[in-house]
Amino acid sequence: MLGADEQAEWNGVGRLNFGGGFCTGALIAPDLVITAAHCLFAGRTGAALLPERVHFVAGYRLGEHKGHSTAAKLTPHPDYRFTRKPGGVDIAADLALARLETKLAPAPFGLAPALETGDEVTILSYGRDRPEIPSLQSSCRVSVRRGAMAALDCDVTYGVSGAPVFRRIGDEWRIVAIVSAMGDWGGRPHAFAAVLEDALPALLAVE
Repeated sequence: MLGADEQAEWNGVGRLNFGGGFCTGALIAPDLVITAAHCLFAGRTGAALLPERVHFVAGYRLGEHKGHSTAAKLTPHPDYRFTRKPGGVDIAADLALARLETKLAPAPFGLAPALETGDEVTILSYGRDRPEIPSLQSSCRVSVRRGAMAALDCDVTYGVSGAPVFRRIGDEWRIVAIVSAMGDWGGRPHAFAAVLEDALPALLAVE
């Protein structure tokens, strides 16, 4: 888990709160959060959440934050269909944008265009077992990429949905994918993510 000083460069990551649950999200513009599409649907009924019920809390830590806003508009990927048992096609489209009512101060993250098998990645997330402080999992690698879906050898837990997957490009952390699900690949725990390079253009076209 990040210390208070360590968290400063990651304040663009925050908790996306809705009702009694949460996902992780990240700013890619001062008023635009990227997350997993399934986070914007009620888990029991599959009904789409109303924007006013979704709140993004940037840089959240132990009850404090660096900015907060209610969503003004929620846009899931046009190919996304809610399902409780997602397969590869579902994961590839499990991407959404939350347009905020208010621009927030933390610096948004840039995006990186490429993600290949063997690349080293880092995930920053909140989890059900650590909801108050974000955790950084580094030294993960891409086990396989199939189109807009990638399997990462990162051990994740509930609540990590929507978390940004980063690569270090020069002196910047840039987002390359968004965590969708967890499961096994080759007998080992993995995180499954939607790769922005393939999935984001269609989403931006309808936002």
